[in-house]
Amino acid sequence: MKFNLDKTLIACGFIGPMIFFLGVYFLFHLFYPGYDWINQSISEQGARNSPIQIITNVFGFSFFGIFIMLFALGLFRSKEINAFGKLGVFFIFVTGILMYLTGIFYGNITAETYSILDKLHNIASNYQFPILALGFVIFVFSVSEHQKLRWMTPIILVLGLASLGLAYVFFFTHPDEITYRGVWQRAAIGLPYVIVMIIAIGMYKVQFWK
Repeated sequence: MKFNLDKTLIACGFIGPMIFFLGVYFLFHLFYPGYDWINQSISEQGARNSPIQIITNVFGFSFFGIFIMLFALGLFRSKEINAFGKLGVFFIFVTGILMYLTGIFYGNITAETYSILDKLHNIASNYQFPILALGFVIFVFSVSEHQKLRWMTPIILVLGLASLGLAYVFFFTHPDEITYRGVWQRAAIGLPYVIVMIIAIGMYKVQFWK
């Protein structure tokens, strides 16, 4: 079967999140004795003192970031996306870079001092979501008149507003004081990437299911 670059790039938009959810949400923490996914953050799986540090940072965060960048490249190459939409795609690409850097800049969650790696990790992990939200807004308005893609507009807007609310509560208030903080964080991180999967599936259907 002939290799199709564009099909592969768009497919990264739903394959990447599935791998991320499977590994970081469900599998990796099984190898971390005492880890409580209900009350501990995802970042603690990749902290310097974690027994699953390498697998989480490499095959969780950074690997996922590469998938997002590849997906954004596929969107940029698509003839279905206009120039305004490609501006939104740029922000999705930046989000991929920040997710990649989340795995590079890992800190020590239990450290008494706040290191530069902790600060860089927080910047990369927290600020990717407002940037991704901006990309969604631009993208969704760019396809609002597209006959085969406009169905995504209300879905992305509703889910996007919900994800912004979750992201604000978890990342920009006082996450350490939140009950069931692990669950809330997984929701705040997961919902935006469910939106990515919806976009990827919609684009794949329009471009390749003919």
